[in-house]
Amino acid sequence: MTDVIFPSNPRATIEVVRETVDKRTKKKTSESVITYDSWDAPRLFKSVEVELTTNAQSQAVWKIFDPKFKVINFFTSNNAVETFVFRVFLGFKQDLGEPVFKGILANVERDQMDTTFTIFDMGFKMKQFKKAGYHNKKNDLDILKLLAERNELLFSPPDKPKKLEPYRAVMQDEQTDWEHALERAREAGLVLFVRQDTLFARYPAQLAKPKLILQNRKADLFSDFEFVFQTPENQDVRPRIVKFRGRGKGGKRLEGKSNVNDKGTELISIKRGVAGRVSKSKLSARAQAQKDLEREHAFEGRLTLPFIYPDVRLDVRDTVGIENIGNLFSQPYLCDTVKYTFGAGQMELSLELYRDFVGG
Repeated sequence: MTDVIFPSNPRATIEVVRETVDKRTKKKTSESVITYDSWDAPRLFKSVEVELTTNAQSQAVWKIFDPKFKVINFFTSNNAVETFVFRVFLGFKQDLGEPVFKGILANVERDQMDTTFTIFDMGFKMKQFKKAGYHNKKNDLDILKLLAERNELLFSPPDKPKKLEPYRAVMQDEQTDWEHALERAREAGLVLFVRQDTLFARYPAQLAKPKLILQNRKADLFSDFEFVFQTPENQDVRPRIVKFRGRGKGGKRLEGKSNVNDKGTELISIKRGVAGRVSKSKLSARAQAQKDLEREHAFEGRLTLPFIYPDVRLDVRDTVGIENIGNLFSQPYLCDTVKYTFGAGQMELSLELYRDFVGG
């Protein structure tokens, strides 16, 4: 079990970056940073929430006590909200290390006394405009890299990417770059998420050594939890087998297959517009990747507890061990959603978890 020290004074720091852009070249010329610290201004901070996820928008929500409109007036004029970049730091120490979250101000709300800022991750830049065009002689990873870079994001491919054949042409048909990226990622059996300034593409997560072990009714004190088990492959949504079909040398028909389960549907994908030959092994690798992506989880759970681990930072895809919730459910799980909530004098951690029946 991870050592627990019950830190008593959590801290949130918000850095707001205001960029100056040359109107002619559209390039950044300078930036200024304003820092808000809960240790220095405890009455200002009402709450900070950071929710991290995959294949969707991660976000932060910062709610402040702003009765005289001082903070909201800095961020807005009488007809618009400027583009600001926010960096969110959470922890218990003087040195909070790297930000938990970085994103773009997307929404501002106001009530009688409070102002609430909603910040979307930096992938928000990929969601601004619908575009049309063709990507010629590129495979799915090439296209993902192109989409990231044209939105000023870095791209991180899987550690051991499967060999993907290039297409003759792939059409982006009035889609945002994010919509098109999700489409290409699914075709390659990948999930996407943005952290800081990087678009990550990864194959479905597998269980690893737990980054944190949580025990119910002991030091961790789960304030709320719910776990569900269902027999694997008992719903139509999970494919029993995935098949990819294409043509190889001389136009010969080829079919690659994933492994086969007892129940579920049959999913067939036909590869057209591929530049050059395809091979059965490449089609089979694609089929297995997509089957892994579509898998139905046998165990799903959620829990909330005080966050009292100053040296641990969880993110999606991390493994956590759960103990003392019965023999069936006391197992390692993968994080699907990670949410940190900072409030007056406390920090909470909420997790949405999953686990497959066999092999994580």
